[in-house]
Amino acid sequence: MISTVALAALLAGAWLAEIDRQQGSRALLLPDPVITVFPDPKPLTAFALNDHRQRAFDLASLKGKWSFLFFGFTHCADICPTTLAVLARARDNIARNAGGAEEVQFVFVSVDPNRDTPSKLGQYVGHFDATFLGVTGDNAQIANLTGQLGAAYQVTITPGMDDYPVDHTMAVFLLDPRARYHAVFTPPHDAAVISSRFKLVRKLAAANAT
Repeated sequence: MISTVALAALLAGAWLAEIDRQQGSRALLLPDPVITVFPDPKPLTAFALNDHRQRAFDLASLKGKWSFLFFGFTHCADICPTTLAVLARARDNIARNAGGAEEVQFVFVSVDPNRDTPSKLGQYVGHFDATFLGVTGDNAQIANLTGQLGAAYQVTITPGMDDYPVDHTMAVFLLDPRARYHAVFTPPHDAAVISSRFKLVRKLAAANAT
């Protein structure tokens, strides 16, 4: 069992790595450069977006599942496809674990609603994983959600130009089943690392809830 001291250290920004031994497993406290877990997860407030099936995606859509959120746009040349490919592999890893992926969702939020229609989003995310959700909405509601997570982005639309630049964060945000901002993964992203860290985060959250 993980001690209270170790759990507090994890929540303060350190990490607990499980090391298998012939006589069982133990927890080792290590600094971690790829994930920050917050001691007091931040509850999100109401927002209103739509997914690629034209269904409402709002605060209720985040409840009851762990949610991985990544912000980008479909015209992204390299960062978005690379990250979504990594997340698809991470989902496969999670699905093979005992907990499975039934209570986990992966959401790609487009910050470029001017070009990213529901149809285009559906085709785009489906290329990486059939279960992925593509989500977008009006600029005010996108800003509402990104502002709550501190997910920086900038869209520079030039009149008469279709190929305009979009800058966005490379972080992957993790929300818990209570729709709280629980942790954030920083790049460079690796599927095995994301899935292993998530396994421990979920285990510790379950232990802390009992």
